[in-house]
Amino acid sequence: MVIDCRHGRVLVQGMKGNEVIVCDPITTRQHRMPLPPEFSKSPISAAVLCAASEQGHVHGGCHSSPFKVVLVNMCTPKPIASVYSSETATWGNIISTESPGSLCITAYQGSLVGNALYWLQHEIGNGILAFDLHDQSLAVIRGPTITIDFNRDVGQIIQAENGALGLAVLSYPRLHMWQRNVNGHGVATWLMWKTIEIHTILGLPPQIPEYSKLSGYYEDTDAIFIYVDGNAYMVQLQSMECKRLDGTHNIINFYPFTSFYPPGTTITG
Repeated sequence: MVIDCRHGRVLVQGMKGNEVIVCDPITTRQHRMPLPPEFSKSPISAAVLCAASEQGHVHGGCHSSPFKVVLVNMCTPKPIASVYSSETATWGNIISTESPGSLCITAYQGSLVGNALYWLQHEIGNGILAFDLHDQSLAVIRGPTITIDFNRDVGQIIQAENGALGLAVLSYPRLHMWQRNVNGHGVATWLMWKTIEIHTILGLPPQIPEYSKLSGYYEDTDAIFIYVDGNAYMVQLQSMECKRLDGTHNIINFYPFTSFYPPGTTITG
C-alpha cells in the first residue's frame, strides 16, 4: 500500500505491515526498513523526503541522494514519531508529544510545508499533527474553528501565501482556504484568506454532486485533487485552472510522482 510520495521516491507499507519500503520507480531500486516495535502493531502515517544537503540541489533527480523517512503513530496514549536516515541505516529515538484528547488518523498522506510535515486528524477539535524536521520535534496544533469534521474527506493541508501553513476545506458548494499566522509573540491565529465557489472552477462538471472530496495535494505545483462523481480533477490553487485526470475512475487517493535525470546520466537498475 502506497503511503507517501515525494522527491522522486515512493513509500510503501509491506503486505504484512511490519516494514516500509522506499522505491525509486525510475531505477527500480528498493530499500526495505523493518518498523520499530512501537509502530509495528498500529496504523501508521509516514513521509519520505530527500536528505541532500549540497547547495543547488534540485529535488526530483534525487536517485543517488540520501533520504529520510518520518514515521508517526497516532494510536498510542501519546503521539510518537521516529526518523529513519539512509545515511546511518537506523531509526532515531522515539519522539513524543502531549495531546489534548484521543487521536484518530484521517489519512495516511501528509504534506510538507516549509520545514515541517503535517497530518490532519480529528476527534481533538480538528487538530493537526506537526513534525518539525529541523528541531526533530512533534506537536499537536489546533486547526481553524469550524464545524466540519475533517474525517469526512473535506480537509487538506496546503501551502498558503508566503509559505505559511494552510488548510483547504471543501464545504459544498464552496472551497475555503485558511492560513495560519504566527505573530512575534508566538501566538497563532487562523485566517480565511480565500473562498471559491466550486461551480466557478472551469473544467469541473457543470452539475457537481453534494458529495465531493479532497483526495490529495501536489506540493510541487500547489494543486489539490478533487474527487467528483467517480472522477478526479487537479485544480491549481493559484490560477484555479482545472484538469480532469484520465483513467482515474473510482480511484480516490492520489500520490503525485515526478522525477527526472540530468542530461548525460546513465540509468542503472
